[in-house]
Amino acid sequence: MKRITLLFCLMAMTAASALAQDNVYNINIGDTLVLQPFQQCSRISFNLSSKEYIRFTPLHYGEKIQVIGLKPGTTKLTASCNDVPVTMSITVNDPNVQAPAPKAPLVKPETLPFAGEYRFTPPTDHFFITVATPGEGYRETYAKIGPEEAFCDGRDTDRFWNTKTGANWFYVPSAQGWTDDVKWEFEAFGESFFPLNAFAREVNTDDLSQYYTGMDKVLNIDCWTFFVEQADGHVVRYWVDPANGCTLRRQIDEDDPYEVNVYNLNFKQWFFGPHFKKSLHDKTR
Repeated sequence: MKRITLLFCLMAMTAASALAQDNVYNINIGDTLVLQPFQQCSRISFNLSSKEYIRFTPLHYGEKIQVIGLKPGTTKLTASCNDVPVTMSITVNDPNVQAPAPKAPLVKPETLPFAGEYRFTPPTDHFFITVATPGEGYRETYAKIGPEEAFCDGRDTDRFWNTKTGANWFYVPSAQGWTDDVKWEFEAFGESFFPLNAFAREVNTDDLSQYYTGMDKVLNIDCWTFFVEQADGHVVRYWVDPANGCTLRRQIDEDDPYEVNVYNLNFKQWFFGPHFKKSLHDKTR
């Protein structure tokens, strides 16, 4: 699949005060932005996650976009040029509302003697695992049956490959569905992936009594909980599955956590993928 670099042009209008970083824009109620997602595009389309927070109007035959802040909140605006999408996050703020007071620092809970035996034995086959990522709230999915693996980042990437034959596909929902890609041009899952391997990689497990704070449930699984203070003043908390040592939730301070929300370790049959494609233009997922 060809990689296309997307260049963005932002022009502020009528006292707009926007900060753009990694396609993230912050504006106030009543501010107006004009965005030009692509330098050149012969066919452009738009998708808006919510019409509640902004007024959105294409300009110059869709070459540019006018955005006006209506009420506080965040919406995702996706522009697609010839089926290549890019997503912009636009947050509207109310300048008359005071920012919330900073959160009090976390108080370390009482640690307990750790009587368990920590071993990291992550699943290596027959799994379907979905992870909610912090910030934007995307969900990454990892699935594997034998040599076949599939990955979706919840945004633009939806891939399926075979680690034995090198066959490789990507999914284009608006065009021809599953499409052949260059053989072997993928990165296999390997032994494990984040956040399952977070605790195993980030914490010295020789003396876990200094971090262990008891049990708590994730996905109805009784997990070990650990509270680890960092040298830079931050705190990382882990919820670990005692059965295999996998991290099911990882949280820094009070930020949104990485959290596993689908944890199927007995995944036996594909219900999606290129095997289900019947013709060139079959868009079946």
